[in-house]
Amino acid sequence: MDSGAADDEESFSVSGFTATGGGRIVVPGSLSTTTVSEQRPRAQPASRKDVTVKFHLAKAQVVAHAYPGHYTVDEVRENIACKFQVKPKFLLLRQAGAEVAGHRRLADLGVSEYNVCDLELLLSDVARQENVQLNVKLYYKNLTLPDIITVRIPGEDGKPSRDVVVEIENQVITKPFVGGYINRQTKVEYHHAFSQTGPPSERIGRPGAKFSRDTQTVCERHTTTAIPRDQSVQFSSLEETAADGCKVPTGPCLIPNRYEPYQELAKRKDIDGKVRLIQRNFRRVLWQRLIRKSAAEWRQLQQQQLENETAAKTSRAAANNKTLIARTFPKTKEEFDALFAQIHCWKENELKLIRERYSGAPKIAEMNILLDKEIQLLNGVERQRRAIQRELTDVVVEKRLTKISEPKRWIGCNNRVIEMETPQTQRARFLLTYYQRLKDAPQPAAGTDPQERIGLLDELSDVIVQECHPGTEELESLLQRERQLLLCRMDPNDLSPLRKRQLALLAEIIRSEPGKAREKTARKLCRKCKKLRPTNAFTVHTRQKSADICETCTSLLGSTVDIAVYRSILRAVRRDERKRGSLASYAFIIQENDVKHIVERIWHGHSVISNDSDRADLMLPRWNVAQDWSPWNCVCLTEQETRAHLKLQRLDRYYQPSVMKEIQSKHSLARSVFSQLREIDQEFTESGDWWEVGLDGNII
Repeated sequence: MDSGAADDEESFSVSGFTATGGGRIVVPGSLSTTTVSEQRPRAQPASRKDVTVKFHLAKAQVVAHAYPGHYTVDEVRENIACKFQVKPKFLLLRQAGAEVAGHRRLADLGVSEYNVCDLELLLSDVARQENVQLNVKLYYKNLTLPDIITVRIPGEDGKPSRDVVVEIENQVITKPFVGGYINRQTKVEYHHAFSQTGPPSERIGRPGAKFSRDTQTVCERHTTTAIPRDQSVQFSSLEETAADGCKVPTGPCLIPNRYEPYQELAKRKDIDGKVRLIQRNFRRVLWQRLIRKSAAEWRQLQQQQLENETAAKTSRAAANNKTLIARTFPKTKEEFDALFAQIHCWKENELKLIRERYSGAPKIAEMNILLDKEIQLLNGVERQRRAIQRELTDVVVEKRLTKISEPKRWIGCNNRVIEMETPQTQRARFLLTYYQRLKDAPQPAAGTDPQERIGLLDELSDVIVQECHPGTEELESLLQRERQLLLCRMDPNDLSPLRKRQLALLAEIIRSEPGKAREKTARKLCRKCKKLRPTNAFTVHTRQKSADICETCTSLLGSTVDIAVYRSILRAVRRDERKRGSLASYAFIIQENDVKHIVERIWHGHSVISNDSDRADLMLPRWNVAQDWSPWNCVCLTEQETRAHLKLQRLDRYYQPSVMKEIQSKHSLARSVFSQLREIDQEFTESGDWWEVGLDGNII
């Protein structure tokens, strides 16, 4: 470069690197490439085609971006809309107060001598209606290199200052991992350093002069490898001095042997044999590993099977123990039904023996004796049932009152339990305290002063007067009657019926809501007893069109079969349907008697594969696992057979054609028997009565 050119060019420093004139700076380490163009009062070179567009926003904010000169205004609008994350139709580009047409190119606009174009970036009226804003922070967050900055260089020796436009181009490289080590004491991991100059010059495709320091410095060092002059070398143990004064080496010498042919060399080395030995040993090692792995899996399977068998035995023993306890100390309706069923089975067996052994008058006498025994057993079970029912009545009433007095709870934000006290819960809790006091208060002994009991009755009377309920007048009269009887020194044991009636009325007042009229419950006429009963008092029979027999009439018939086994089968079916998410399955409509009919009448009480007739081990899984459970989509199998059946994908590959044909015939029979099931489902689900009829909270 001549001196004149040197005078025209001025040097400046950016981050420690010097560039002369306009050009590009590539930062060492391949972090970025910086293009520097100096704004001078002379014409821009024709080789530069990019136009720097300065967008003037509201509040005196300016953002700049470089575009090729052949870009149109519409393309610039789409690019800047992407930067601000708005739609292009919301933006308006103006120059000198006039809107710029979208088909015009940047080179045709008023570009300065430094290839800089000033445009106003505004929002349209539609954007203002939709509350769209231009966020500069969002622009810089989404801005990707290259970027443009302007560097002002102060003048020297009286020269004016100059503006230089610097374009930064990102050309980041990925440094590879070249190894490292870990400190054993501190466990700190160190990586070996890697240095690279970055992309080669041919990859930097920007026009103009380029100034880069992408170099690696090589340090050279000169050292002497030859002795400066000729001199002798002393060997201590490998040389001896000859008679003529020459040093002769006495170490090992190579002696030529006879020529060895290739066949002998290959036989001596025996490379193939060594390879076979290595392969044989390697296969033996693999075989040993496979044996050890298979043995470990076999031991694990044996242990798992033993655990499963132990768990099955434990569960069966627990179930038998529970059954024995329930038969010895019955408490629920199902347990008493099981006792009645046992009595019926005992009676049938005794009648069979009498018919086989006796005839005539002895037969009649034995039947009369059997009838007397049956009456005694039934009376004993009935007495026990009524006693349990009386004991549980007070407990059930107290639980209901406690539930009413509890605050309302629900799950709110972040799974937090929210409680809310309402006037009804506060009132119920206040009255519940008097209920407990009236129930647990000690009864005054005969001949003692009953003033404490009378004080409690007076306090309760003052509270009851404030309640608006039809039973308050009756309760007040009962309290007044007990006061008079206590003053007359009446025996407290004779007042127990009166006090039971008081507690019943007070519980009814607590359960009622003040200021709210009683809702009339839906009632239906029972076909047998001809009484109007609420709809929840009717049982569902899936093989008839409607529920028309109440629970009382059904229970009077008596249970002749232990329904607990079929109840467990139904619970297993419903549990499986819940896990599969099939809440609309027919399993939630049918009842225990329907399961009994399916097992006994359709599948004849045994497994279709093994003919196992143990009812406690039978199950009714899905036949086609992909479809919901129904009486015509189930199969009677044992528990182990059920586990294997549910894992099958293609049933025709594992079942014989004769078994498949038998199962299909059973399904056809079930479809004809339960033909009314679809109508029952439609009646009780679409009408909304299903939530009140035939649901048992202990089963579902």
